[in-house]
Amino acid sequence: MEQRLAQPMERSRAIAGSASSDRVDWSVVALTFFGMAYNAVLAFINCHLFAVNVGLVMASEVIILGLGVVIWVNRGLRKADRNILYFVGFFVILSLVMSILNQRIYVDALRNMLIVGVFIGLGKSANIATVKMAFLLCTALVLGVLIIELSSLTTYASLLKPAQYFVNTRGFAEMDYDDTGIFKNALGFDGRFSYGIFTGPRTSSIFLEQVSLANYAAALCIFMLSLWPHVSLKVKLMHIATVVLVVLSNNTRTTSILLVLSIVGYYLYPKIPKYTSTFLAPAIILLGIVVYFMHPFERGDDFVGRTSFTGFVLMHMGLSEYFGMSIDKLALLGDNGYPYMIYSSTIFGMIAFWLFVSFVIPQDSPPQRRCANSLALYLFINLLVSGTATFSMKTGAPLWLLVGLMSGGGFSWMRKVKPA
Repeated sequence: MEQRLAQPMERSRAIAGSASSDRVDWSVVALTFFGMAYNAVLAFINCHLFAVNVGLVMASEVIILGLGVVIWVNRGLRKADRNILYFVGFFVILSLVMSILNQRIYVDALRNMLIVGVFIGLGKSANIATVKMAFLLCTALVLGVLIIELSSLTTYASLLKPAQYFVNTRGFAEMDYDDTGIFKNALGFDGRFSYGIFTGPRTSSIFLEQVSLANYAAALCIFMLSLWPHVSLKVKLMHIATVVLVVLSNNTRTTSILLVLSIVGYYLYPKIPKYTSTFLAPAIILLGIVVYFMHPFERGDDFVGRTSFTGFVLMHMGLSEYFGMSIDKLALLGDNGYPYMIYSSTIFGMIAFWLFVSFVIPQDSPPQRRCANSLALYLFINLLVSGTATFSMKTGAPLWLLVGLMSGGGFSWMRKVKPA
């Protein structure tokens, strides 16, 4: 391993030189694209070819991550990759310990952090052209399917049948679906926040469910903040149109806030001290606890209700929960990010993830500071109201690929890159 980490100087120069080239690494683009779209592919198969199950979903993720590791390692591990290896290695050990404590094989936390680690590793050795192409193709697919969904919900449902897919793969058969074939949670309810522009269900596009679509729009905001000067006008307009259309049709509260903060943050983030984002997670957790004490009985599906419930769970957790011995309760915490992280990876896993996200991007340049601060804001606000969706590969693949690019060091080479 040490020999692979200590690469010859010539190889390091070759890799650094490739970063400034315009050559797209199509293997990385394809893997990222499929990482985003694999659920839709399986849903199409489930709808038109044969029934799929959770085993096929898990096998798809294993294949994607396995191929990612092969591509990453084949390029040669470097000293700069050690932080990723230590991070993933920590969760390997943590998963083994939690499996022993709970007397069953447990890999949920490891799976989540492998998505983070593998795609950051790929992004570190990718060039800007590769990352831009990955986002371009992902956005084109999301926008195309979204237009179909908005123009003809019947056509969208007949192509993918999201409700049926989640029945077969997530065990949601006991949930009540209407006859549209859309995932129930996308149908909304009376009184839920809405811009009132689109009257149908909350849109889901290629993701089949509404939360991941909102999260992809947030990831697009981070991408645009990070690489704005290096994206052509036509591509900018497509990305912006997608974000706006998602926000208005998905009626997403969190991404609406993040969109506004992105505009302000483009000018603000380069001016604030380095690593200020480290304090975001503790501050947001404290906010959740304060909201709980102010509104202890609020449990509605709004910011106050969801935040209050997160604060409630955090205040009533015991030692077994903080030390990973209550994984049987994880199914009840899908919409409670911070409790979900602690239950699934112990308090030590939560701290490791917080520190890794806070320091993985060096923040030595304005693009890096924009990316680091917007990433932290997205993740740590999202964890107030969402758990499992925050770590989904569907949105994680392109997002962590971008983080890998931005964590790769000096950005003098980016000045030479023309928008495309």
